[in-house]
Amino acid sequence: MPVSFDGTGKLVSLHDYVEGKRNARAFSSLSDDQRVELAAKRIEMQPNYEIGTIGAGIVTKERAIDEVRTKTKLGRRLAEIEARVITHLIDQAEEKQGSSRG
Repeated sequence: MPVSFDGTGKLVSLHDYVEGKRNARAFSSLSDDQRVELAAKRIEMQPNYEIGTIGAGIVTKERAIDEVRTKTKLGRRLAEIEARVITHLIDQAEEKQGSSRG
């Protein structure tokens, strides 16, 4: 699953990001539009994405992608969830990499 973009706008996997390959942009330096697109791509890549919310009910993958890309209130929340997942994954991978080197 991608966690960032490189300098040319291509998606970068967690492995490549942590290894410093492909000149991945720091997740924290991505623009809001890039974070939205990254969240939409991550949702798109999940074969069985579905989420239940209070108020919106069950949100299908197709609806989630549309909500994220159109930046609705729900879409912004879904993008925020993906951002938290990404930062958590990056932190875990970097900790694991650091402990395997030391």
